[in-house]
Amino acid sequence: MKLSCLRPLTALLLTLGLAACGGKASYEVGGTVNNLNTNGLILANGGVNLPIASGQTKFAFAQRIDYGTEYDITVQQQPAHMNCGVSGGSGTAGRYLSIQAAVTCTQNTYTVGGTVTGLTADGLVLINGTAQTTIAKDSTTFTLGTRVADGDKYGISVFTQPTGLKCGVVENTGGIGVMGEANVTTVQITCGPA
Repeated sequence: MKLSCLRPLTALLLTLGLAACGGKASYEVGGTVNNLNTNGLILANGGVNLPIASGQTKFAFAQRIDYGTEYDITVQQQPAHMNCGVSGGSGTAGRYLSIQAAVTCTQNTYTVGGTVTGLTADGLVLINGTAQTTIAKDSTTFTLGTRVADGDKYGISVFTQPTGLKCGVVENTGGIGVMGEANVTTVQITCGPA
């Protein structure tokens, strides 16, 4: 018999054993939380909400559910600056010995971009950290190829100048900063004769 077949069989035998003794199997609805570094996450199951604190790695709803009861763990509210999802969070109690959902959170990310003027030649390459983005000749707008996580610092500079031109990031247009909760679209790149 395959191992995957043993899990439902073991759960069934446990339930039958409890029923024979006059008891009814009940199950804790819980699981693990990964990468949660801000507050605000609220999980829900069957109309019951459960707040999850920043840094928490496990959760369990206070009320257990009986054998055969359906469960559906969902994200009622996303935490600040993050997006969380639930895997293995729905089913019927008794299929497995325990209910172990996994909640995984990722930092929200946004793009950095803006306008380009005077780019009449190929070869312009912008850089943010180690991520490079090539801007084509005659482009009037740009968006960096790598997104920036909410709360992370960024700083755009010219990595490679285009042929015969000198380009630069205009100060105070958003080329350096800390990523907020929206795309940055105000950065200005100007090019002129070298």
